[in-house]
Amino acid sequence: MPQSPDHHADETTPRPNILVRSIAGLSVSIRLKLLSAFLGVTLLMAGLAWIGLETLRQANDRTERLLRDQARIAFFNDQYLYLSDLVTLATAIAIDPNDVQRQNASGFFINTSFLLIEGTNNLVLHTGQGLRTIGRAGLPDNAEISAQRASAKRLQEIARRAGSLRESKDYKSAGAIARQTFLPIALRMQRGAYSKVQDIEAEMAETAKSTALAYEASREMVIASALVAIGLAFLLGYAISGSLIWPVRRIGRTLNAIAGGRFDVRVTVPNRDELGDLARNVNATSQRLGELYAKVEAQRAELATEHARSERLLRNLLPEQIAARLKDDPTRTIADSLPLVAILFADIAGFTPRAAKMTPEEIVNFLNGIFSAFDELAERHGLEKIKTIGDSYMVAAGAPVACDDPVHRVAEMALDMLDVAQTFAGGVDIRIGLHAGPAVAGVIGHQKLFYDVWGETVNIASRMESHGEPGRIQATKPVRDQLAGRYGFVPRGQVQVDGVGPMQTWWLTGRLGDTGPQAEAPSRPRT
Repeated sequence: MPQSPDHHADETTPRPNILVRSIAGLSVSIRLKLLSAFLGVTLLMAGLAWIGLETLRQANDRTERLLRDQARIAFFNDQYLYLSDLVTLATAIAIDPNDVQRQNASGFFINTSFLLIEGTNNLVLHTGQGLRTIGRAGLPDNAEISAQRASAKRLQEIARRAGSLRESKDYKSAGAIARQTFLPIALRMQRGAYSKVQDIEAEMAETAKSTALAYEASREMVIASALVAIGLAFLLGYAISGSLIWPVRRIGRTLNAIAGGRFDVRVTVPNRDELGDLARNVNATSQRLGELYAKVEAQRAELATEHARSERLLRNLLPEQIAARLKDDPTRTIADSLPLVAILFADIAGFTPRAAKMTPEEIVNFLNGIFSAFDELAERHGLEKIKTIGDSYMVAAGAPVACDDPVHRVAEMALDMLDVAQTFAGGVDIRIGLHAGPAVAGVIGHQKLFYDVWGETVNIASRMESHGEPGRIQATKPVRDQLAGRYGFVPRGQVQVDGVGPMQTWWLTGRLGDTGPQAEAPSRPRT
């Protein structure tokens, strides 16, 4: 609820008497009131009226100028944000979408050309709107916004040409156009928008300062002139001056309250003249500033929401402990030596012929469904999902921090994955490989961060999967030794492993004591 209009004024300003209210409430201009009241008494009183009107006009002009400057700042701030997005997109346009998909990165970098073209289209529309509002002919921003609109159209043409090259998979040429032609224009426009905002804010500060000085000077002039006039016509002079000074003070105090951030205050005067109009303008200004302040607060809340969204995205991209270390020191290198990690690799058998019979949407939905189910299993067993490559899936136990019995965790995950895979339509056969040992883990990249695990342990686990059979879990000796007595194993014999040589491996058949099919010796592998 807006505060009472008299709340802050009546503490120091006495209420006007009936005569003052009657004169103030006459539907006659201040000039006519003064001429009718004094009718040639002195030119001083006419000068007082002129000074009052000029002061009020200047105050009203400054108030309107502040509103225009707010709109100008909003326009150039929005333009700066548009250009920031375009700079990011232009920087990423040379990235191969296949590389993005292989690294399981955001679709933002896959649709770069579309987003860049749409961004430049929006920038052209934005500058066009600026020409129709704050950049009309005769206004101070007309020439600059016209030049920016021409630059925006130039960016639009370049974006279409770079997007066409990217769509034709000529990423190198698209990147070259973006770096050599698009980015210099965009960065120049961005700097121009930033400098313009700084200039407008400086102008607003100067306007506010001059408004306060003008108000103080005009008030002193009106009071001095009124005191001189009292000697000529005390009663009538008191009534006329009161009908002017009282509302001016109320409006001035209201303006001071608005300058202090109290946008809910309103002023009410009985005047049916220019002061009444000014009071209504002040109230409208207060309401508009309140709305703008609420919009700023809403945008601040949106920024907080975006920050929280970024935090969630960071937690999805990186393990929580790694994300916390990067936030503490973004420049540090994350590289950890892990004494014991258990690695699980899984691959969908026969995926290539299956995918050949599916539409792109069906392929994505199929992989999303099965990998989402695997993600739930990884969270249930306390494993860290490392990455997916095509139809391959990799998780680790004991990374990024050590855990109890990591080999047991990946074994449980592997058995559950076989069960979950059979719940999909037609059944899905997967090959799974397990291995455990030391490894190195860390974060790669500066813009698209990626947490990964390396070492012979990872390579052997990958070979266990690639040399495995559909519907089976192949494990190495370290895995078998640590799980002996709790899980069933069937020797496979020696397997020639690429890069390693012959290795003795086992089929993990199930948990000892289970009566389900996984506890039995495996039959011939499914094909």
